[in-house]
Amino acid sequence: MSEMTWPRPLKDAHGPMRADKLEGAAIGMGDWGIESRALAAEGWVPPDMMTGLTLFVLGSQPKGKSKQAMPGAGGGVAGGVWVRERFTIIQPLRVDQLFTVKGEAVGRHVHKGRRYGTNRCQTFNEADELVARNLTTGLLAYKVEEGLQDELLGTDPSEIEVPGPMYSSAVKNPCLEQLKRFKTGQSFEQKQITVSLAMMEARDTKKPDNPIHSDPELARKAGLSKPIAGGSHVLSFPLELIMQHTGRHALFYGASFDVRWKAPVYADLVIDVKIVVAAATDQEVVFDLEVILESGATAMVGEVRVPLQ
Repeated sequence: MSEMTWPRPLKDAHGPMRADKLEGAAIGMGDWGIESRALAAEGWVPPDMMTGLTLFVLGSQPKGKSKQAMPGAGGGVAGGVWVRERFTIIQPLRVDQLFTVKGEAVGRHVHKGRRYGTNRCQTFNEADELVARNLTTGLLAYKVEEGLQDELLGTDPSEIEVPGPMYSSAVKNPCLEQLKRFKTGQSFEQKQITVSLAMMEARDTKKPDNPIHSDPELARKAGLSKPIAGGSHVLSFPLELIMQHTGRHALFYGASFDVRWKAPVYADLVIDVKIVVAAATDQEVVFDLEVILESGATAMVGEVRVPLQ
């Protein structure tokens, strides 16, 4: 890795998000996802798409001649493959709303032959109000590089300040009464969701940011046996389940998310989604979420903290 000063400022990116990406996110839920599709119909960016704000700013950076625009034989992955995302939604964002994303690269590290990068960003609406905070760690290449030594440049991801709940936003949450009814230990689940290649292609659109999610040939070149569902796509299923029980606007007002992707969800695999109320207090409701592959392996785990006051 070459030496550079950390953190490294990124060029600002400006919205709104592409209309086809938001339409693809709704279609990508398949026959399931009634609350996510309702949000799209109402003109709101769904909470899972807020994970894409880091990718939004990374995709706006100047690209040198040596930069790969998409996966190649070396296993480089455009935009990275998310392994952990920590973010807070301070207020909802309309699909046609202008916004600015300000970000910085805070570090790079190598672990067991794989390269990782960590970036953080803040998103502001046209009134210069804070909309979201994101802290993202992703793989820069999916293939293991033999002989690559462990290395850290910049800040260790475990030592970076993490976005947490924004309690001052809770007063505007229209779903507070539903949220206050939850009790610690409650659980709900949705079984047998097939994440089809057609759903992945719809979400990726005809202009994909990262074709490993929809193109079998480019997925193979990146070291994958088949296309894999994007991180935000996998996240959309447990967040949909939460919204079905809390109300579709419940996650827009100060909720914080800490999500880890543990194993890829390949095209046409079946997943089960489980949500557990880990804590229910006067201050917040905490949901633990898990996405499980039909093999029994865990694809994703996470925590969602929704402030109540």
